[in-house]
Amino acid sequence: MDINPVAWFIVKKIVEPVSLRALDDAYLCLEQTVASEIKRLYETPCPRCAGQAQAVYTYWVKTINCRLCGEKVPLRKSMIVCQHMGKPHTGLVTCPRCGNPYLSSTLNQRQRCPTCGTTFDPRERFSRGAWYICPVCGARDQIIQALRDEQESPRHAMVAMYVHCPICGNSYKKPGPQDLDDFARIRQMFAEREKDLLFPRTPIPPGYNTNQMLNYNYRFWFQMFNERQLLGLSALLRAIQTIEDQNVREFILLLFSGTLEFNNMFCSSKGLGTGAIRHLFAHHAFIPAKEPLEANLWGVNQSSGGFSTLYHARLRQGKAYAKQPVERRLVNGKAVKVRIVGERIESVLAGSFEELISSPEKHALLLNQSSAHLTHIPDSSIDAVITDPPYLDNVMYSELSDFFYVWLRLALKDAYPQFKRQLVNPEDEAIKNVEQGKGTLFYQATLTSVFQECERVLKDEGLLVFTYHHGSAEAWDTLAQSLKDAGFTIVRLWPVHAEMDVGVPILGKQSVKFDTILVCRKKKAFSREPLPRPTSISELVREEVQQMIQMLKKDFTITEIDHASLTLAVATMLFTQCQTPLLPSRLVSISEV
Repeated sequence: MDINPVAWFIVKKIVEPVSLRALDDAYLCLEQTVASEIKRLYETPCPRCAGQAQAVYTYWVKTINCRLCGEKVPLRKSMIVCQHMGKPHTGLVTCPRCGNPYLSSTLNQRQRCPTCGTTFDPRERFSRGAWYICPVCGARDQIIQALRDEQESPRHAMVAMYVHCPICGNSYKKPGPQDLDDFARIRQMFAEREKDLLFPRTPIPPGYNTNQMLNYNYRFWFQMFNERQLLGLSALLRAIQTIEDQNVREFILLLFSGTLEFNNMFCSSKGLGTGAIRHLFAHHAFIPAKEPLEANLWGVNQSSGGFSTLYHARLRQGKAYAKQPVERRLVNGKAVKVRIVGERIESVLAGSFEELISSPEKHALLLNQSSAHLTHIPDSSIDAVITDPPYLDNVMYSELSDFFYVWLRLALKDAYPQFKRQLVNPEDEAIKNVEQGKGTLFYQATLTSVFQECERVLKDEGLLVFTYHHGSAEAWDTLAQSLKDAGFTIVRLWPVHAEMDVGVPILGKQSVKFDTILVCRKKKAFSREPLPRPTSISELVREEVQQMIQMLKKDFTITEIDHASLTLAVATMLFTQCQTPLLPSRLVSISEV
């Protein structure tokens, strides 16, 4: 069950069976029809033989007008277009005078352009954080102020291109006059055909995350894409809608939705030596990229972010795994894939709880509604509730998912009532979001309602298991009180490494690296020795946390915030195990511990 229609649709297609041959046939049909139309948008002359090549990636930079002298300012953070992820001081750099791109292994030193001979500092920049530095007059001012003066979304200028030639192979080049003319023609084509193109015209609403875009003068969702992307996406979506089989069509539509994440002007370069493009939600927010990276929408030779690449690496591979799932087993220190005989991660969906428990071939029931109202499920009928609740204010799900929703709605609004609305309904979403008028008390009340329903439908011996991840005492306090008010006790917790250390949300930051898996039982089904006096609780917490730290230190570096998060998790567990409140002031107890 999920309140968000985008999440519901994703899980629906994860679970529903589909013929791999039918998927291949549908993809092949698109490849034979719309692929050539999309690829024409990315044609470019090869810098070596001047023959026809494909732009695999196009590097762009946002530009604004200086508020003092009116000259165009490229918001470049340095002359380094992208660095190599595994080799220090190595990457792609462009000359500030002639614009020539070239690979360098001495980015920590001054550079001499191999084309024009100009010497320059590759770390020279025209933007730093929220500020720009004008290359003409030297003025330093706020980017947002300049954008407010212009009252339109930022413009972009081509910086470099990575191209594939069937004869010469891959190479970098400076965008030439033909490339600039070709893109001007694409913009003209978009202007002439705009009314007939298939893309969302929905305005961007104010919100915690969406304000990040509104501040940059983005007013509509389609403005997150350039004209070439919108032409290609429109053609691709129209072609997908011609697929006759609804089930297959929805699977390809889900692939299209995933492709959007890699094909918009909020994407950036991940670096050399890895997947080239960093997708939109690497930051779990809407952060306008100063130096966007545009991928080839269809994809070239398994290029990063392409529709063709994602078909083979995500959709088809995912459904093949669902039919024959495997796990990994350590054998002599090496991971060996082990097939799970008889297991399949797919099922025909049941239409009701009664049908779920009575039908031998329907093993899943999927509902798009609030989990605070499980009225269709009888009391004491569920063995386990396994979930992943919102973490207070960590992610604004409805705001972020609107990016996908407005596109999915174009194809699904006539088939599913939950896609009739212009945007996802955030009303009952269990989060803290001041822009929606939701505070901590709203989050706690909603979470309590959900847990109360879980307690009602669970069998007395049943388990409630979920993960939680937050660095603030406020979040853990709220969780603890919600569980206790709903009649649950945390009986065990396990820290699990969550984000990769090189992930954007964690890289170089003091972020919580561990999710905590919480195992809960009904309060009436749990008993333990009485806890000591409140003054001694802190000793219990320290003792248990220290044991965890000693175990985790063998494989991870434990930061101060990791230690604090684990301490709050243990305090939360002990709070739910107390028969009476630890302190009269409700949840202050956990913070004080």
